[in-house]
Amino acid sequence: MSLQTITDFVGSTLRTTWVNSGATATQIYSALLDKEGTLVTSVSQQSSGNGHYYADMALPNSAGNYLNKQGGVIDSNTYVRWALVKLIAPEVD
Repeated sequence: MSLQTITDFVGSTLRTTWVNSGATATQIYSALLDKEGTLVTSVSQQSSGNGHYYADMALPNSAGNYLNKQGGVIDSNTYVRWALVKLIAPEVD
């Protein structure tokens, strides 16, 4: 299993999604951490119906590698997914 990698431009918007099947998660969130593990920004995911959730997160204006941490709680169990977010500055010739 490999870590999902997302490459985007600085200042873009990252849409994260979460899908429940059968069990209902609560406290679903998406957080962006820098390379030291410091929280850069976080948002609560919104329901779009039928167990589907999403969050739109404004990405920083600094190029570099970040980690996106998504989580939710089902009963007393916490579930977490990670993704590497590589932000690059656009180059114009």
